[in-house]
Amino acid sequence: MMIVERAKVKVKCDASGCNNLCDYVIVNKKFVFDGSVYLCANCFNELYSEMGKFVIPKNIKPIYKKGVKNGKE
Repeated sequence: MMIVERAKVKVKCDASGCNNLCDYVIVNKKFVFDGSVYLCANCFNELYSEMGKFVIPKNIKPIYKKGVKNGKE
């Protein structure tokens, strides 16, 4: 299970070549050792944009059907 949280510690961003302080941390609860990834806001937004090219969110199922009145179609 992975969780995204605001960073509570001041460490450098884990992205290669970035020297900013981290703003977010991606915590992986499956690892026994520290499997956390620390990212600054710029790198986090860039990662989010790149992931959006491959992952499409699922549609939310509507609570009601269109065109239904008083429980009859």
